[in-house]
Amino acid sequence: MTVQAASTALAPAAIGARVVAFIVDVIVLAIVQTLLVSIVGDTTLVGGLTRAIIFAVVGFGYFGYSWTAWRASPGQRILGLVTVNAVDGSTLTWNQATKRWAFLFGPGVLNSLFQFGGLSAIVTLIVILYGIYLLYTAATDPLKQGFHDKQADTMVAVKAS
Repeated sequence: MTVQAASTALAPAAIGARVVAFIVDVIVLAIVQTLLVSIVGDTTLVGGLTRAIIFAVVGFGYFGYSWTAWRASPGQRILGLVTVNAVDGSTLTWNQATKRWAFLFGPGVLNSLFQFGGLSAIVTLIVILYGIYLLYTAATDPLKQGFHDKQADTMVAVKAS
């Protein structure tokens, strides 16, 4: 079975639904991060780096666990979407979840670490352009696989009834 043959059996999720699911997930993570900021109240450079690392770990746990345990993040579940192995539609492995998360959020994590130097504006611009690139690649691909999906052999699909 080829990747193309297996993937076409799944109905790719529309970009609009993916964006809305992402916004829901960002809201959930923002609430968690707000609570964490109140715990790690240190406003020094060390405190900022500590928060950035904690936020990255929490974000990875949130998405990694939900993709491997539920096949979807909470935002995706609300909209009836699943993130699956593009080859056969199976649940993601931790390796796939890690790759997908790294290609999707890795640049943002690096950006949060560079917020404390003179490069922050340049790095922020690069991260924004990368996000636009990911959205573009997902929107223009026949199976709606963005660059991050192709790197991890994943696909966001409409959940089968």
